[in-house]
Formats: sequence, structure tokens, C-alpha cells
Amino acid sequence: MVSELRSGSYAVAVVGETSHGIHPATSTARSPDHAPPAANSQGIPVPQRNNSEDIENPLYLSANENPNAVLVSPVLTGSGNYASWSISMRVALEVKNKWGLVNGSIPVPDKAHTQYGAWRRCNLIMSSWILRSVHTSIAQSVMYIGEAKEIWNDLRRRFSQQDSHRISSLQNEIYGLK
Repeated sequence: MVSELRSGSYAVAVVGETSHGIHPATSTARSPDHAPPAANSQGIPVPQRNNSEDIENPLYLSANENPNAVLVSPVLTGSGNYASWSISMRVALEVKNKWGLVNGSIPVPDKAHTQYGAWRRCNLIMSSWILRSVHTSIAQSVMYIGEAKEIWNDLRRRFSQQDSHRISSLQNEIYGLK
């Protein structure tokens, strides 16, 4: 059998003896999406992974995922830019299909579970992304927290402005100063 790539599809020609009911003179053109299943050295079909299924798995890390990446700019400097930073960071994590690990909708598997290693790698890379997206002094204060979810919750607790009535009251007092 001879195959070669030609403009986005594979051309296959079978030469010689018949194999699997294909006539020797038959040649077919197939696209890579409809390629026959791969087989191991004993000829047993090996299931192929579907890339779209991988991308939908929140524990999937592509080769492009870099722990040194800064996902948002500007970095978190405190309460003054927490609101815009958290929205930007959430969007970046949702695009990477990792927000469920931070918001708790994807629970931490048991250490004995087969998915624990994948979860741990995702947690470490997300922790790195968060640490690289905050000011150095803030990163120093949260770098020993073990889970990205807990880092996120700590930052939200410290920098989000929860008491809007108190903020409004203080702003009115400031504006009233002469």
C-alpha cells in the first residue's frame, strides 16, 4: 500500500495481493477525518482520540499552555482594579475551559482517582497563571495557597468591594469636603 498527502486529502493505492476485500486495482482518496482506524503492531485497532473531545475536557492541557503566561493586563494591584481584573481573568479562564476548576463546579477528585494527576497539573498551571497576573507583593501573599480556587477566593475576599452602601457613603463625604 502506498499513501501520500495531496492538497488536504490522502490518496491511497493498493498494489499487489488483495487485502480485506479490496481489489488490487482499486484506489481511493480519503480525507484525514475519515481515515481508517490506526492499528498496533499486531493489527489490533487502537481507538483514536477525538481532538474536539479533548478540548471540551476541562482537565485537558494543550501543548500551548504555558505556566509563565500572563493572561490579563494590567495585573491586579489592589481594590482599585480588582473588578476589571477579575472579569478579564474569568473570561481568559473560560476561554481556556478552566473556569469550572476555579468556581468549584468541577470538584477535586480523590487522590486515588485516575483523574487526580490531570486535575493537579491543571490546578498548578492555573495557580501559576493567577500568580503571574497579580502584582508581585500580592503574589507573595498567596503563593503558598495550594489550590487555584482558594487563591481566587482569597483575592476576591481581600479586594472586591462588597459593601456598596458604605462605599457610596464615603464617596458622598469625600465629594462634600471643601
